[in-house]
Amino acid sequence: MLSFRFSSTKFIKSTIKSHSIIQKHTHSILSKRFQSTVTNSEATDSLRNKGVDHNNGNSSNNLDKDDRDLSILRMREFNEQVIRKYKELQQTPIEELGNLDDILNAPLTEKEKLLDQELYDFFKKYAVENKILKIDEPSLNVGSNTSDSNGAKAISSSVKDLPFLVPTPNDKPYSFQELYLRQMKHIGGSGKLGAKIKDVYFSNADIYNPPSIQDVTIEKLIAAGVHLGQSTSLWRSSTQSFIYGEYKGVHIIDLNQTLSSLKRACRVVEGIVERGGIILFLGTRKGQKKALKHAAEMTHGYYVSDRWIPGTLTNPTEISGVWERHKVDMFDRPTGETLSPEDIDSLVKPDLLIVLNPTENKNALREAMKTRIPTIGIIDTDSEPSMVSYSIPGNDDSLRSVNLITSVLAKAGEMGLKRRLARRED
Repeated sequence: MLSFRFSSTKFIKSTIKSHSIIQKHTHSILSKRFQSTVTNSEATDSLRNKGVDHNNGNSSNNLDKDDRDLSILRMREFNEQVIRKYKELQQTPIEELGNLDDILNAPLTEKEKLLDQELYDFFKKYAVENKILKIDEPSLNVGSNTSDSNGAKAISSSVKDLPFLVPTPNDKPYSFQELYLRQMKHIGGSGKLGAKIKDVYFSNADIYNPPSIQDVTIEKLIAAGVHLGQSTSLWRSSTQSFIYGEYKGVHIIDLNQTLSSLKRACRVVEGIVERGGIILFLGTRKGQKKALKHAAEMTHGYYVSDRWIPGTLTNPTEISGVWERHKVDMFDRPTGETLSPEDIDSLVKPDLLIVLNPTENKNALREAMKTRIPTIGIIDTDSEPSMVSYSIPGNDDSLRSVNLITSVLAKAGEMGLKRRLARRED
């Protein structure tokens, strides 16, 4: 409630500098209440009747307490009168104010300037006594120049810079506003101290900001865990040419062959997309959907992330006959043309199938071989390289490894798409 009263009187103070109507109301109150300090004859007589002796230490303490109580009562009464006058002014129609513009633009008289100074001194004293603002001890002397400068700085920093901040008393915990400001000050001052963390892995960096094949190095493949194969007990002999060695019962994949195979696969993807071909990404393991979806968007292709429906390629009339079809241009934008019966009955197959986990999708690879669709697959040490057209030796169990290889292939397809669109525009 005190903060509300202070904010209301603070607004009166800022308005009273240029509004003589409010000055007429407040000047009468100030002249009656604050022309002098505690010199009210009735108050002093009542205190003297109580037997207060200024020469006595105990009586002096009682007198100070009574003075504070009387000052608080007067401040409270003054606040209520100002708020009441302010509410009356709010309800006054603007037509009744007359020449308001002339009054606002008129310069202040000496009496009004004196009134402003008295109001400023009063608000500062009120804020200090009620612990609303923290002002240095010298600023408590209202009459000195040093106090005016210190008080102005404190009010300027707390009110002007942060007009909506409601300070809490010293005996209360910090508010959420104050805690936020303290945190911002800490970040600006000492928040940047300490060690600088570099080369941190972010799980989505390879997906949404994939590197090109020219930027892929063996160090980056090792960091993604592409070199880790399966256990030696699950080894398939057809992958012997991809194995570099063995370490603690796990086969290590030769990353030189991985990098060369990845470059070859990127050239295939880039060429197919540049010629307007359709690429289908297939990955049915948990966590691969995000990489599949973004790769399909980059290449204007399609993806399957749940399960492969048997017969999707070998029996498309039954499986994909209910799917909606439309004709697109070289920019992959729907043309809106009406399809002919031949277009409706024609078979639409992907030009390339990229499989992230060939071991679980052997049916899709068999269908691709029967329909003569080229395939690209990540071949681990327990997979069969002959099942795919272009094999990429690597770890198909690590999500980071799969995301890196998929994103590099998608980046190559995106480069082919840009080249196709640029050639079409020319």
